[in-house]
Amino acid sequence: MDTHLFTLVHEHFKAVEEKDLDAILKFYHDDINFIDPHYPKVHMKGKKDVFKGLTWSFKMIKKFSFNPINYFENKEGTSASVEYDSIIELYNGKSFQFPQVFIIETINNKISRLQAYEPYGPHGGHKIFLTITRLIHKIMSY
Repeated sequence: MDTHLFTLVHEHFKAVEEKDLDAILKFYHDDINFIDPHYPKVHMKGKKDVFKGLTWSFKMIKKFSFNPINYFENKEGTSASVEYDSIIELYNGKSFQFPQVFIIETINNKISRLQAYEPYGPHGGHKIFLTITRLIHKIMSY
């Protein structure tokens, strides 16, 4: 697939791999909604918030690798979802490999929403509730 949106998504993630903050921000709409549970602030709104988040991640992460698995876009060419095999290498030598899905929406050829989904389970009280419920179901042979 070789559409304008496909190229935009590909070039965006290439800029992330290169940790080129100026190039990355040029892909974003001024009012971007950037949502990713890997960041201290999960939902960042606007380029100023995203700048802070990316600056933090670039200090923590030595290398990003995004290897595409699947790509889908809507017929209008304004929204896409892309699945990556992601590899993150930290400065302390640790490396993590995991699948990620990103939902991308655009306005006027700029990314207006970038939301990451990871295969992690729920956290906090919801995790406790599900753990107890699953235990009960196991005991009751559901």
